[in-house]
Amino acid sequence: MAGNKHTSSQSSKAEPTLEAIQVMVVDDDVICLSIVAGMLKTCKYQVVTLKSAEDALVTLRSRSNFFHLIITDVHMLVMNGFELQNQVRQEFNIPIVLMSANDNESSMLRGLEGGAAFYIVKPVRYDDIKDFWQYALSPRKGKLATPIQRPLKVGAGSLEMVQEERQKRRESKKKEEVKVNRGNEIEKGEATVLKKSKVVWKSALHNEFLEAIRKLGLERAVPKRILEHMNEPVGLTD
Repeated sequence: MAGNKHTSSQSSKAEPTLEAIQVMVVDDDVICLSIVAGMLKTCKYQVVTLKSAEDALVTLRSRSNFFHLIITDVHMLVMNGFELQNQVRQEFNIPIVLMSANDNESSMLRGLEGGAAFYIVKPVRYDDIKDFWQYALSPRKGKLATPIQRPLKVGAGSLEMVQEERQKRRESKKKEEVKVNRGNEIEKGEATVLKKSKVVWKSALHNEFLEAIRKLGLERAVPKRILEHMNEPVGLTD
């Protein structure tokens, strides 16, 4: 309900500097949490880390209008990142970025279509987060749009890029199927030629066979050498 939503007074104030941007990071993986927080601090962001979505909501409700951006993992116990995303959209006016080890298209689209500003596939890299100030400082007039189809910086996590990548994969799959079909046709054609090229063992050929053995000697008379002496293609001994 509108009455329960935490409205922001920041839009009426001067935009904060990069060093004043407050970022909340949520992940139940303490190692990943520490790494992402460290990279954000290197970029001069102010960072608050939390190990669960429940703790994140408690903190958001107690520190209204404090955070400019939320970065949350998708796969967490009790309340996952998608559920936290939905709750944040209902109660707060804060951009949210999702991160996950799952690069499944359906997972990415679910988050982006649900209003996420960005979707990062773990492991998170410095280049993934250095420009997040653009989301934190973007104009926030009322509720975030659903979906955010054009983030300020279009990257691998945007809805538009995911859809383009899905289309490319479909086209690539079709091309591969065509190649496979063509390859099968070529193999069938070659097999037909080989079957048609089967040697007919006549008396003249038998005499050449015996002559080749005589010249080579029994110790050196292996099929390949025999055929070379007979001037017959290797592989036509069936």
